[in-house]
Amino acid sequence: MASPPNDQKILLLGGTADARIIADHLAKIPHLIAEMSLAGVLSKPPKMALPLRIGGFGGIDGLVQYIYDHGITILIDATHPYAAQMSHHAVMACEKTGIRRLTLWRPPWQAEPEDNWHGFADWPELINAVPSGARVFMAAGQDGMKALPQSPEFSVVARALAKPEDLPDYVEMIKDLPGKTPEAEVEIFQQHQISHIICKNSGGTSSQAKLLAARTLRLPVLMINRPSAPPPPIYPDAASLLDALSDVKGV
Repeated sequence: MASPPNDQKILLLGGTADARIIADHLAKIPHLIAEMSLAGVLSKPPKMALPLRIGGFGGIDGLVQYIYDHGITILIDATHPYAAQMSHHAVMACEKTGIRRLTLWRPPWQAEPEDNWHGFADWPELINAVPSGARVFMAAGQDGMKALPQSPEFSVVARALAKPEDLPDYVEMIKDLPGKTPEAEVEIFQQHQISHIICKNSGGTSSQAKLLAARTLRLPVLMINRPSAPPPPIYPDAASLLDALSDVKGV
C-alpha cells in the first residue's frame, strides 16, 4: 500500500449532534478537504455541511483501505459513545496507517441525589429488571428497540428517527428527535402515562432533557452502562476537539 499524501484530508465519522457542529466548522474553511461518514441507519439522512458517504467500511481492514484509497490524513471519530465497535475500528485503522486520530468522548451524565437511576451491563439484564405492568419510555436507539421481547409483561413507547425492522407490534413508535426542554419531555411522559425510562448514558446536552423530566416526575431510569473510553487522544466536546486541530493550517 502507498502512504497517504502530505496534503491534509479529514474523514469525520459522524452520527451525533457534536459531529454536525464539527462538520459545520470544517465546511467553512476554504480549501480544506473533508468528508463525513454515517453508518446508514436512517434511510433519508439529514443534509450535512460536508460531502457525505453512507454505510460501513467492512471492518478494520476496510477502513484501512479506505484511508489509503482516499488519501485520508486525519480521522475524527465523533460517533456515539455506544458505537464501541466503530471507535475500536477507528483506533486500530489509525494505528495501522499511522494517521492522526481525534476522538470525541463526551463525559457520561452523573446522577444527582434526587435521581433514581439504575445501571445495567447489557440489554437482557436491563429488560429483565422492568417490572410487570410498567409503561416504559424507550429512548435508546435501534439496538434498544431490537432488544425488546416479543411478548413482554410491560408496554413500550419508543422514540427514534427510524423504525427498525421486526419491531414488535405492541410498541408505540414516536418518530422524532429528543425533546429540547424538560417541560416538553414532562408533557410527553404524562401524556403517555410513563412509569419508567430506558436509555443509554450518552452524555452531552442534546438528549439530557428526558433525565431532567424524569427527575421532576420521580421516574426510575434504567440505563445501559457506558462502554470503556477509547485510548487518547479524546476530547469532551466539539470545541475542545476543534481546538486540538489548531496546528492544522486553516482549521
